[in-house]
Amino acid sequence: MTASTLPDGTGVLLMGYGSPAGPEDLPGYLAEVIGHPPSPALVAEYARRYESIGWSPQLRIITSLRAKLAARLARDGPSPPVYLGTKHWTPHAADAVVEAAKAGVRRLIAVPLSPYASPWILAPYRRSIEAGRQRANAPIEVELRSGWHTNPHWIGYWSDAIHRELARLPDGTVVLLSAHSLPARHRDAGDPYPTIVTDTADRIAAAAHPPFWDFTYQSPGNDTEPWLTPDITDKMVEWREKGHPEQLVAPFGFVFEHLEVLYDLDRVVRDFAGRQSVGYHRVPMPNDDDRLVEALRDVVLGPG
Repeated sequence: MTASTLPDGTGVLLMGYGSPAGPEDLPGYLAEVIGHPPSPALVAEYARRYESIGWSPQLRIITSLRAKLAARLARDGPSPPVYLGTKHWTPHAADAVVEAAKAGVRRLIAVPLSPYASPWILAPYRRSIEAGRQRANAPIEVELRSGWHTNPHWIGYWSDAIHRELARLPDGTVVLLSAHSLPARHRDAGDPYPTIVTDTADRIAAAAHPPFWDFTYQSPGNDTEPWLTPDITDKMVEWREKGHPEQLVAPFGFVFEHLEVLYDLDRVVRDFAGRQSVGYHRVPMPNDDDRLVEALRDVVLGPG
């Protein structure tokens, strides 16, 4: 299938997580994320985190990614309109569905900007899509296309980036392939996320062939329940004790720079590494890289 064969009335919806643009957005943003108004202490803590990274570049990155995908699809022929929406804060995915219906789009191909087809990840996107369909002024079909973690452009980005970074680091540097943790109860309920991310890590390692590598989780949330392990900090200590103090973090569980990368890794984990005599290094994120654009094109156009 090529872009020129997409039926008339088809559009594309890229869906990101969402982030606050500044302190004025934080109370509303956090309320959407946690499902109730946040405490002043929580708002203050997240203001501190975001301020420490100069606030999130997420919206700028995904806006650029939307434009690049639209331009890439246009190279194949008549291009569908490409919309942008997030599951938390603005621009809301539900609003994008309404906008598309108003413009005459009758079918949307919705692509989450996470390649991992986990109910934990996808459920909020599905709710946003349905909310938009209910509010739309005309019938609109939305097809959610997820689970693109095996796309060769996605694997290839991480493989190439790891190669580039290892080339400038000392021999013996270990690569820590890192994905977001989630509450263990989701795994226990059958969420395939742990299998999906470990399979992706195996594929990246098979393509990159780093001499030393390991899989880790990062960014656990509240400490009132167990989250998936091994945690990245535990693996850092383990590999240092094995004689590998230089460590390269590859956060393949994420697509672009945001709080979990710029703060959780580059601030918190880097500080931990320094206290443990570990040399912290990180692979650049895909952000709006052309390899990611090609992966998204593949998802939009489907097999064939």
